Amino acid sequence: MDTAFYDRLAPDYHLLYPDWERAVARQGAALATVLRAHGVAPGEPVLDAACGIGTQTLGLIAQGFALTASDLSPGAVTRLQQELDARGLHATLRVDDLRSLSGTATGSQAAVLACDNSLPHLLSDDEILQAFASAWRCLRPGGLLLISVRDYAAIPRVSPDVRPYGARRDAEGRRFLAVQVWEWDGDCYDLRLYRTVEHPDGRCDTEVLRSRYRAITLDRLTQLMAEAGFEAIERRDDVLFQPVLLGRKPAAPA
Repeated sequence: MDTAFYDRLAPDYHLLYPDWERAVARQGAALATVLRAHGVAPGEPVLDAACGIGTQTLGLIAQGFALTASDLSPGAVTRLQQELDARGLHATLRVDDLRSLSGTATGSQAAVLACDNSLPHLLSDDEILQAFASAWRCLRPGGLLLISVRDYAAIPRVSPDVRPYGARRDAEGRRFLAVQVWEWDGDCYDLRLYRTVEHPDGRCDTEVLRSRYRAITLDRLTQLMAEAGFEAIERRDDVLFQPVLLGRKPAAPA
């Protein structure tokens, strides 16, 4: 996984959303409903294992959950700390790898999340199984794993696939435009994000950020979750803007 993509994007990541604050509130409420329905109550410990700048972390703190948040991108973690400070909120933050989650104690979490298509950055089944095994280790018996990913089985493989975000303005009056371009390579694709910022004085900065994804299907992720030991695995298409997979670590024997 290339952290430079998210380190560079972190200061402006919120501008990829038409209204990031609204997305934070909406996703927090939706995830909280799912967590409560699966026995994870507000106040219990939740690990956001691919936190980015905090879209899910901030939303779940507002819903009363106790968050630990980690990400491989130091820039994203720094941005999340700034957002927490600005709101007077608290979470335990660390830079950590989704494949190992080495900073999280064994059996310490009621739920582990990895949202916003983070898992497809892992380019092999072995890496994804490492991530699932690490989530398993961090969960208490009966704990919940929740991931959200693109439904790649439903996406036509057009190359290049141009995906514009639209134009935004930030609080300083800068105009921000971003366009994704996907170029397919078998079951993977290289993503280029063309990011342009026009400043109020007329200066214009453009850069290209690059990353790579594996178009792993939800069916294959379900199989890998089962292989890692998760049970009661289900797909939900009514929670977030991407499909959600849920799996439970078996409860300890009575």
